[in-house]
Amino acid sequence: MTKHRDNQADDDATVWKRLTDGVKPYRADPPAPVRPKASPPAQRRGRKAMPAMRPTPATSPARSPNPVDLRAGEHAGIDKSTRRRLAQGQLTVESRLDLHGLTAAQAERRLAGFIDSAARQDQRCVLVITGKGADGTGVLRRLVPQWLKAPPLAPRVLAISAARPGDGGDGALYVLLRRRRQTS
Repeated sequence: MTKHRDNQADDDATVWKRLTDGVKPYRADPPAPVRPKASPPAQRRGRKAMPAMRPTPATSPARSPNPVDLRAGEHAGIDKSTRRRLAQGQLTVESRLDLHGLTAAQAERRLAGFIDSAARQDQRCVLVITGKGADGTGVLRRLVPQWLKAPPLAPRVLAISAARPGDGGDGALYVLLRRRRQTS
């Protein structure tokens, strides 16, 4: 009794078709796995919760590179005498940068170059003039402090303060740069 292979192939195709008629295909892209969110640590009564620590690169300095914004009432990381002198405009302004009339992109590039140059020349206090903008809501007035507090400028900036009226008032900022540490 010999079977023909052609008949067997037809039978297999028929059987396969019957088996796969009701099968739905899998989705082409499986959903990405969802990581569970870490629950906040339980608080003890009578104590304030500690803020979450951000991971820092191994090569970062021990001090936080976040500049102190005296306009927002911050003061940690800068001594009282320096903070007072900066806020009162008593530090010598060694360089000035006027950003009037520039677009945000142009101003950001010019600010980065200015801060880099001032830091390389060991300047301590610089003045950045943003202007007030229409109705006191200028784009540069809002963005320049954000740029100063974010990388790549934040590691070079120690503190930011509103300028005195004679130096531009609300449309200008005193920027106190970090001192370069001498390496032996």
